[in-house]
Amino acid sequence: MGNSNKISIGGIIGSVIFFLSFLPYVHLIYIGLTGVLFGMQGFVVCYGYMGMFADAIFLTFFLVLPICIIYQIAFGINCIRHHKKLSKATLLLFIILIIAGLITEPVANCIHGTTITDDPVKIQEFNSQKHWPW
Repeated sequence: MGNSNKISIGGIIGSVIFFLSFLPYVHLIYIGLTGVLFGMQGFVVCYGYMGMFADAIFLTFFLVLPICIIYQIAFGINCIRHHKKLSKATLLLFIILIIAGLITEPVANCIHGTTITDDPVKIQEFNSQKHWPW
């Protein structure tokens, strides 16, 4: 009787991968707060929702977000609905990400005072503060 709530080793590994598949959304929120260089020649730095959208386009182009979403849906259909603790943890994570995503714009505006910067001096400052590998 108690076996229906037990999670197998494969289920544990799948759960870990499932929760790791939310990292791109955390990255989007981070980019919304800290900004992203945008444009063909890097003419502007976008903050808030604009930065999140620009980075989401990038992550979608390289299939990161589509793969994560497909895995989350498949895992949710197959596993989460059978385990109450896992479904509660997923719901809590989902709510936290939504709230964090919603407050990204006002927080970024408080930090940077704008949603977009096209001043060359500020763009150079942005580039020097980031941890670019090149």
